[in-house]
Amino acid sequence: MQKILIFSADVELFLEVEESLKKNEEIEFFLFQHSLELVNHFLSYFSPLVILDIDLLKNEIQEMIQVLRNIHPNSKIVLILSPENMPVCSAALSLGVVSYQIKPLSVANVTEIISSILHAPVNY
Repeated sequence: MQKILIFSADVELFLEVEESLKKNEEIEFFLFQHSLELVNHFLSYFSPLVILDIDLLKNEIQEMIQVLRNIHPNSKIVLILSPENMPVCSAALSLGVVSYQIKPLSVANVTEIISSILHAPVNY
């Protein structure tokens, strides 16, 4: 079972993404509203993919990435952000982030990213 940890306020989008990947029983979603909850879960369970919303973390994104990298260096990290946060994203990319996506996001876009990174089939 591949766990995806998501830190985002866009609950509805990620519930739709989860639904679009529902037939793939090898993927399990965990959606967090607080960064410390995500880190606590990450300490206990390996996740091959973590999706972080820069708009929520603001200037703490670099520290968050470093903490996650120290816990599980092989996890892939994807950032989502508003266009105005591109300067913050640029700095974070040097820490080994595999991808970033600029809002607004679509279900198809997020599903494709997850599928590509986890090598999981998409069942629309």
